[in-house]
Amino acid sequence: MNYLRFKKLFQSDNDGTFWPGYIELPDENDSSQISKDQENPSFFSSNPRVVTGLALIIIVAAMFINKTSALILLVIVGLLATKEWFDMFEYETILPYPLLLYAALAPLFVAYFFGLNNFHIPYLIFPIGVIVYTGTFINYGVYDKFGSSFLFLIWFGTGLASIGYFLNNFGPLFTFLLLISISINDVAAYEFGRRYGKKKLSENISPNKTVEGFAAGLFVGSIFVFFVLNYFLTVTLTQKILISILFVLFGTLGDLFESKIKRSIELKDTSTLLPGHGGVLDRIDSQLLSFPILVLFVHFLDLIQ
Repeated sequence: MNYLRFKKLFQSDNDGTFWPGYIELPDENDSSQISKDQENPSFFSSNPRVVTGLALIIIVAAMFINKTSALILLVIVGLLATKEWFDMFEYETILPYPLLLYAALAPLFVAYFFGLNNFHIPYLIFPIGVIVYTGTFINYGVYDKFGSSFLFLIWFGTGLASIGYFLNNFGPLFTFLLLISISINDVAAYEFGRRYGKKKLSENISPNKTVEGFAAGLFVGSIFVFFVLNYFLTVTLTQKILISILFVLFGTLGDLFESKIKRSIELKDTSTLLPGHGGVLDRIDSQLLSFPILVLFVHFLDLIQ
């Protein structure tokens, strides 16, 4: 894989937060572009993250008005995220896009329409499909692509399916509020960390994240999730507190996980689809780990008193 083409994009300190107030600075060497932008700056060009962030919130809120439209949005997310992953790892003809798309959407459809009883089926079929295709049609460059494709199935496929499971079984409003809770965590973490953060949380992975910001985001996000659970679920106080904290905590871990993947291939964003925000994967990485954790807790609540 040619990683050199990513080096310029990689030179940024964007920490991946959802906060729309973050604005990336232009390249220092592009003085001509700076002059043009300063002469006639538009609101979008000077605040792309603000505009895109607000637009995303409006679109997601509108699509989560009912189950059907929310499911359509999840399918669109799967289509776009799969293309981003496909391009990131340069599968080309080694692993076809439709086969990788199966890893994204099959678990979602099974979890949404059939629940978790048959959730294992896509995880049996995908390996067979990869082995049959690569063993039949491909004679080179196979083995270094296997790991990333199965990672996509386990990470993205399970995460998107978990969101679909809650959408169908707990309703669009409950699912939407939990999605937004991660964004609230991001905003609190960014703002508090920017003002008071001193100690780096994980400098090698996400240099802008601080321990102080992480603690603030965890506190604010957990309180929001607590009230959501309190309104929608009949669970004990201990269960609500524990689930709230872990849901937000694993959201941060999900963000760091994707950041580590991008760092390993010297990639700043998964794509440039969302101005100021990166790609679809950059915007949903936290939820992809939070929702599977919530699925586990919902099915094992009896163990928590």
